[in-house]
Amino acid sequence: MLPSVDRDVTSAEAAGRRGFLPDEAARLKRLRELASVSAGPDPVLDALVNAACLAAGTPIGLITLLDSERQWFKSKQGIEGDGSLRADAFCDHTIRSSRPFVVPDALRDVRFADNPFVTGSEGIRFYAGVPLEIEPGLRLGSLCVLDRVPRRLGIGVRGLLDRLARCAVERLLQSEDRYLLSRIDAGRLVRAKADKAALALAEEALVQGFFMLHYQPKLALYTGRRIGFEALLRLRKPDGSILGPSAFSAAFDEPRLSRRIGSHVLQCAVAQAKAWEADRFDFGHIAINVSSSQFMKVPGNPCLVDEILAATQSAGLSPGRFQIEVTEGVMLSEQGNDIATQLAALRAAGFIVAFDDFGTGFASLVHLKELAYDEIKIDGSFVRAMIGSSADHAIVKAMIDMAKALGKEVVAEGVETMAELQALKALGCHYGQGFLFGRPISASYMEFPAD
Repeated sequence: MLPSVDRDVTSAEAAGRRGFLPDEAARLKRLRELASVSAGPDPVLDALVNAACLAAGTPIGLITLLDSERQWFKSKQGIEGDGSLRADAFCDHTIRSSRPFVVPDALRDVRFADNPFVTGSEGIRFYAGVPLEIEPGLRLGSLCVLDRVPRRLGIGVRGLLDRLARCAVERLLQSEDRYLLSRIDAGRLVRAKADKAALALAEEALVQGFFMLHYQPKLALYTGRRIGFEALLRLRKPDGSILGPSAFSAAFDEPRLSRRIGSHVLQCAVAQAKAWEADRFDFGHIAINVSSSQFMKVPGNPCLVDEILAATQSAGLSPGRFQIEVTEGVMLSEQGNDIATQLAALRAAGFIVAFDDFGTGFASLVHLKELAYDEIKIDGSFVRAMIGSSADHAIVKAMIDMAKALGKEVVAEGVETMAELQALKALGCHYGQGFLFGRPISASYMEFPAD
């Protein structure tokens, strides 16, 4: 459970104990290093604010950064302006602790009863903020939700706000690689060595043929009919043990190696589809994941669209036999416009395109409307959480409703229990995959009769 400050203050003496944070100079120095206040709009942070308002059910949401005199609205929803005096900022209280800060009714709290946000046109009565702690003890601002009526905040929603705040911190850190490299510590060196070992492992796996695909079935939830498989990359060591992607995940961050792995996955999936067709096994489709590096245009190499078309056409396979899965992070990367063009070309050629791990990235409603895709895959973390959390249940419902309104199909990942299955069916989810229906296994161990 996340602790929070969730009480009214009636003592003016207690309310007056304010002052600057003990490490204020270090905090302001860190803020300048990020150079975030002067940066332009960030669609990723906008999406996080949107998600926070949705989770909390509030009309107003903010991501704020506080310098010595002002509070800046780095991202906002439901409120005008670009900031305020720091002296008037609820968030100035939030950054004084690593805990969430909640004000159930600002009019009954002597710290805020005369605040211009409360007495003025905005009429703020409720506030809940989570500090953006960039490093231990250095809190640069907050992710917060506000309302014009008094209210309380459930424990489940506090947890979601905390997760969104951590996402906001990661986003802010993405723009300061130079600073991070100047602060390499022993822990980072250990991780760097682990990444180097992972790259060597992946390189060896490509050369020695250790990479293999496992296949997990996807089912229509209402009929139980199998509609396809997702191809999942595994590494078989010489001793026969099988490693998952976490053992070589660093390879996906190295563009050249990532492209080679992606090409290997494509060739293996095409070969398996061809073999299944020869065996008259109606497998539906095979879904393969592609990385952002595969969309890069490299002189002398075909673009991803041409590579996929060449592989499937040479095997005599219909494009409908394949689904191309792309995460939100890939779709919204710096190559976003070119990726969207290539995905549109794949769809035009007859391939299925899916938004993978939906809910864990930063896609906004605008992206849902504008990008080229056929299907949304809800991340398994939301599926697992929805049974015990009304907030997560509401988010899954919103995802399904939005997808259906946009004419898209929905696949729920990570379905493991009958309770999750029944809840998804009640919400109108079309398809699912997960351990409840089958674990990923090698095609050589499958014993499905031809449909």
